[in-house]
Amino acid sequence: MSWDDVEVKSPNQISEQREKQAAIAKHYHACFTSDSGKAVLDHLVQNFIMSNDTDIHSPNIEYVSGYHAGEAGIVKMILNQMKRAQEL
Repeated sequence: MSWDDVEVKSPNQISEQREKQAAIAKHYHACFTSDSGKAVLDHLVQNFIMSNDTDIHSPNIEYVSGYHAGEAGIVKMILNQMKRAQEL
């Protein structure tokens, strides 16, 4: 790979990409700020962030801890999308 292979985006492409990202963030915000969405998000936070410990006696602790980190990462992504929408 060389520098010539790197795609340079025009200001218009960058603007379109930002608009798409903002729209998605707003959809996450709308979804998870409803009463049902708040209940679901609270459940996800409690189960996959606050109570997502890996048992020290797990037979495959690296796999299980990585799996739990992935679960928490999805919930954190949702929270970050909601935060981004509030900042727009």
